[in-house]
Amino acid sequence: MVRFILLALLFFLGYTLIQALLRALTGKRPSSPPPEKTAQGDTMVKDPQCGTYVPRGDAITKVIKGQTHYFCSTACRDAYRGDES
Repeated sequence: MVRFILLALLFFLGYTLIQALLRALTGKRPSSPPPEKTAQGDTMVKDPQCGTYVPRGDAITKVIKGQTHYFCSTACRDAYRGDES
């Protein structure tokens, strides 16, 4: 029984170490969702092009097929294809 617990602990530590190394090599960090609202009470929206969250009041909008999309910059807005392709 003790061997099983030690083996499970070793497996967990190895898995955790490999995941940390892969994240360090690829530069990816686990993403946490932003707060629903900013300190000023503005709702956060996600840019569909780059995935950045911006306050709705600061976002650049584009209406595509009747649906409003929010962007962090004009470059992201212009690069976004969405369902237009």
